Amino acid sequence: MDLICELVYFNGIAFFVGVVLDFVFGEPPVAFHPVVWIGRLISRFEGYFYRFENRLLGGVLFVFSVLGVVVLVVCVFLYVFAVSGFFGKLIYSIVASYLVFSSISIRSLSQHAKRVLDALEEADLDRAKKHLFLIVSRDTHDMRQDKIITSTVESVSENFVDGVLSPMVYYAAFGILGVAFFKTISTFDSMIGYKNERYEFFGRFAARFDDLLNFIPARLSVVFIGVASLILGFNFFDTMRVFARFRKAHSSPNSAHPMSAFAGALDLRLGGKTSYSGVMVDKPYIGDSKRIPKANDIKRAIHLFEVSSYLAFMFFGFVFVKIVVGCLG
Repeated sequence: MDLICELVYFNGIAFFVGVVLDFVFGEPPVAFHPVVWIGRLISRFEGYFYRFENRLLGGVLFVFSVLGVVVLVVCVFLYVFAVSGFFGKLIYSIVASYLVFSSISIRSLSQHAKRVLDALEEADLDRAKKHLFLIVSRDTHDMRQDKIITSTVESVSENFVDGVLSPMVYYAAFGILGVAFFKTISTFDSMIGYKNERYEFFGRFAARFDDLLNFIPARLSVVFIGVASLILGFNFFDTMRVFARFRKAHSSPNSAHPMSAFAGALDLRLGGKTSYSGVMVDKPYIGDSKRIPKANDIKRAIHLFEVSSYLAFMFFGFVFVKIVVGCLG
């Protein structure tokens, strides 16, 4: 078996192990979370690059500087794989498994959404708002129950791309370098990719880079969501119809793709007026349902998210197996 086939073989093993670890345990501890480490690196050097008079240039240099550090560390592990024997490749597989485990958020997001659901079922709106605040960037303190429900569904749908499908796509295509690269840009976007006074120019490059990396996964997401809607007995026709009609109904080039598919599958209308840092933003509606959202819609959204994630796992797992079998043949 040549070096490339060996790399695919061990990456495939790491993919299966990492995703199963996520299914079982959810997020790793904060102290040992690679994404948290990247976030701390970003926080540590943000002030230095923010001093640039040209904020847009400072943001570009900031992104590439942190990316350079991450890529260098990953390349060291790839070199260890290339020159070492079986023991070194075993170490590499453990590191790759852990990186996959920490990059994919299936169980964690399901648990967060479930906590919102549990609070609503107990008629505890304040607790529901607190749990929702952990998974959204919008203001939650003045939300009514219907807005809590739709905001939770929106977060679940968007995170199917950001937290599941995109990491799988980039790991399958480029191994640990791909997923580390993607998670670095994703972390940048979550920290500085905002359209506010501080980050309008400084964070613009990070936000656009994140849009670029999620472009293909966002469009691929509707395939898995559509099949999942069939499996769960949801309305597949409405999933595709609402997706086709509303997939561009968002300022982001990607967000409306999974969101519109979820809206169609669950017979919901998402979007609408939303408050961010005290500023009300009139976002377009996604979906044409007239019914009032119910707490049970969160449960249905969790099921749709989980089945879509399992389908993506099986698809990319099959890709790894197919390539390895081809190498052996």
